[in-house]
Amino acid sequence: KRAVIHGSAMASFCVEKFGTERLLNLTQEEIEAREAMFEELVKVQPAAVVENAR
Repeated sequence: KRAVIHGSAMASFCVEKFGTERLLNLTQEEIEAREAMFEELVKVQPAAVVENAR
């Protein structure tokens, strides 16, 4: 799962510059922030929590 998040984050940087050029100047902080964004994007609440929200 970690590899999917990391790969998605790195691919998203490539899309920013339409190639791998953007990867050359990335900082660790940028990578960690982008991975955190992807982690938040794919969070799913347990079914019990969703059911109680209705």
